[in-house]
Amino acid sequence: MTKKIKVVQGSQGAGKNVSIAQILMEEANANKYLITVMTDTYDNLKDGAIKDFKNQFDDAGLDWDKCYNKSSHDLIIGQSEIQFRYISDVKKSAGKSKRRDILYINEANKIGWEVASTYIGRTHNTVYIDYNPDYEFWAHTEVPKLKDKDGNSISEQIIVTYLDNEMCPESEVNYIESRRDNVEWFRVYGLGQTGYYSERRIYNYNFIDKIPQDAQRIESGLDFGVSPDPTILIDAWKKDNNLYLDEVFCLNNLMPEKIQGAERMSIVDQMDLTDHMKGHLIIADSAGATEIRDLKKHRYNVRGVKKFSGSVIIGINKLRGYRIWITKRSINLKKGFESWFFKVDKNGKIVPEPDGHEPDGLAAARYIIMEHDKNRAKVY
Repeated sequence: MTKKIKVVQGSQGAGKNVSIAQILMEEANANKYLITVMTDTYDNLKDGAIKDFKNQFDDAGLDWDKCYNKSSHDLIIGQSEIQFRYISDVKKSAGKSKRRDILYINEANKIGWEVASTYIGRTHNTVYIDYNPDYEFWAHTEVPKLKDKDGNSISEQIIVTYLDNEMCPESEVNYIESRRDNVEWFRVYGLGQTGYYSERRIYNYNFIDKIPQDAQRIESGLDFGVSPDPTILIDAWKKDNNLYLDEVFCLNNLMPEKIQGAERMSIVDQMDLTDHMKGHLIIADSAGATEIRDLKKHRYNVRGVKKFSGSVIIGINKLRGYRIWITKRSINLKKGFESWFFKVDKNGKIVPEPDGHEPDGLAAARYIIMEHDKNRAKVY
């Protein structure tokens, strides 16, 4: 790739981040450069780009702690400085720092064009842009329009997949290929092609009479509700790429705490009534601090799901990666699956953003997968 803006579109496991990190370290070592690495949140920066650079240091036997400033998030290599920055579209000054020699926008589809274009415009030499192509965004629509003074395009794009990465672990290859029959998911995360949504419905599902005996029981999900929203408990099992969900209960007006002599049942009372295993891990809505505290008080193994900027859409994409089965008694789950859709813009184009409030049962299922997939290969 020889043009100023290098757009790297790719699947899961393609090695985009690591390869760009290697290139930037070589550039930093050979020159006196200011390099900016940016993404949307600090969590994504810490768990993504910063981790990739640290791994490169460790592999090369270099002293990361000597070169990396934890306070400023700056890395010194030779005479060069690599800045790690997370950005918010709402910051009016975003991108208006001092100019840089090289810019790397990681997971670019999580950042708006107004901010990205400011950073790109204040970069002298080279811009790297990478992303999983969940949907069409400014890298497809705006970047190709950028020209030099002679009217020539200053950008080029390549598409890479896990098959191009000889270092992709066999377990991750198997994980990706097990999802081939999920056509929309595999198009993006297997083939690296730009996603599209043939329907507005966010999830598809199938009914199942009973949970297969050889399916593995995984975490349960619990979403708390204040009337008219119900509190719902979902149990889950997994086998290969199949996710089996069973609605244990879905009830309104449950009290957040168990109170002796109260006229209404509490969540703990309902959990006791269903004889739910107290040692089994439940992932719950972290906003329900009172409910979680009371459940723990009564010896239920429960913890709140970790929430961060973009976590809902990340969880949706993870859940969409499974073939979902629900038991026939899961009537509220069924209603949720059939009533939640992606938005449509003024031109009738489907936008990959949920339209309206997330149904409670789907939130509980999302909590399960966000927790269960934490130590697996990334899906976003």
